[in-house]
Amino acid sequence: MVKKDDLKEEFSKRLTAACLDAGVGGRGLPGRMRAALKKSGISISEPGIWKWLNAGSIPDPTNILALSRWLNVRAEWLEYGRGPMRDSGQPAVITDISDATDTFKIDVLDIAVSAGPGSVNSYEFIEIVRSIEYSPEEAKQMFGNRTATDIKIINVRGDSMTGTIEPGDLLFVDTSIHSFDGDGIYAFLYDDTAHVKRLQKIKDKLLVLSDNKAYHPWDLIEREEMNRVFIYGKVIGSMPQTYRRHG
Repeated sequence: MVKKDDLKEEFSKRLTAACLDAGVGGRGLPGRMRAALKKSGISISEPGIWKWLNAGSIPDPTNILALSRWLNVRAEWLEYGRGPMRDSGQPAVITDISDATDTFKIDVLDIAVSAGPGSVNSYEFIEIVRSIEYSPEEAKQMFGNRTATDIKIINVRGDSMTGTIEPGDLLFVDTSIHSFDGDGIYAFLYDDTAHVKRLQKIKDKLLVLSDNKAYHPWDLIEREEMNRVFIYGKVIGSMPQTYRRHG
């Protein structure tokens, strides 16, 4: 039996391949995709699109059809991987996206944040830098055996994690982790609002904690509410980004 997570992963690969082949891949893709779907009368948030691109969910048939028309690919191929990519018989060629250089380049996590009523620190993601490059030796020391495609940068603001993460810090997030992977700090969506918080598991429930003691812990996220949580990745490190004037 094929696991649901495997289906999501395979779909995200096909969608990414179709976008690259159509020349619409790269930075800002969720925004471009949202605008294209809006022209077809479909309203979808950028965080929702980010889930499609990162194995978080699979669109419903209506959205699949709209995406296939926009990308000029067969809907059956896009949804199930059956047959050629296009009616012309062009096969699907899905490859890993990586820079063929001797540098280890980490890009900014391309997400959009929307504030919902009663949300806590929903505006915690901002964009300051676009990418950072390291030598392979530096990357090995900092990130171990993780690949550049697995790591993204988040610029953070807000003081809910003060003491561990300060406003303006750069966070390095392992985006290959999309589920709870032990107590730690995670970047995640709760409904359509984005957060950087410490997650702790208590039996089959999640406790959401702010390291700044001025913020109260969230109520426990019950098991039946887990479908409201989408984890972008686990924070594996941080770096201050503070400008200091010297004369």
